[in-house]
Amino acid sequence: MKSLVILFIACFFSRLAFASEPANASVIEPKLVSVQAGKIKTATCPAGMTICSYEEYLERLVNVPAFEIAETEVTFAEWDACVKDGGCASPVSEFVFENRPIKPPCVAGAACQYPDDESWGRGKRPVINVSWDDVQLYLKWLNVKTAGHYRLPTSVEWEYAAAAGASTDFPWGAKLGKNNANCDGCGSQWGGKQTAPVASFKPNRFGLYDMLGNVEEWVSTCFPSAQKGSRKCSTYAYHGGAWSSVAKSMGLKNFNELYGMLRKNYIGFRLAR
Repeated sequence: MKSLVILFIACFFSRLAFASEPANASVIEPKLVSVQAGKIKTATCPAGMTICSYEEYLERLVNVPAFEIAETEVTFAEWDACVKDGGCASPVSEFVFENRPIKPPCVAGAACQYPDDESWGRGKRPVINVSWDDVQLYLKWLNVKTAGHYRLPTSVEWEYAAAAGASTDFPWGAKLGKNNANCDGCGSQWGGKQTAPVASFKPNRFGLYDMLGNVEEWVSTCFPSAQKGSRKCSTYAYHGGAWSSVAKSMGLKNFNELYGMLRKNYIGFRLAR
């Protein structure tokens, strides 16, 4: 009888310990900042259009509904959790440029699923060498795991959050200054050389880190093909400048575009919802 009681107690506490384990322990969710609704004057599609060519852009006052955006860019630690869980796996492609190079932590003999960190380090550094298409896999995985409804910000949301109420060229003032961001000529130890760990510089007034510099950031805004009248996404915008960007190219309103399947060592992303 005594043995049965001991066995019952042991089983009870064993089940209790198991139940107390956090769900999705491998998932690292971002710390989000709530951004209040407001207005911003920026170049964007005409009112009522969500996809348009850059030639159709107009500078106008845009209403920005309230939203949330991550404090920092997605890190290698966050992305690698997705790879380990099988959520960020891409099939081997017949096009060599779409297959990742076999570098640590990947091993020869199998398709590499880990983005190349350029030997700069993983962990708290922003993930790089991820395409816009790769990011969609990450979002799908993260939302299944967390029901968090995460997404990429739009160009307008990104600019509004980056400016953080500033009317100057930079969120910290009219001039770029020194050691305010990671770019080639920004005066930091990483500029022109490599990425920095996220949150290595002071945040803007909204509490967001590295909105300018470190890595460019994919957004959801796209541009159609050159075919007249097309409204199908062909390229995707990215904002913010990077460790490799020359100082004179830095600014809140500057952006570029790239095909969604391409990966670059100066582009990452941050989450919104």
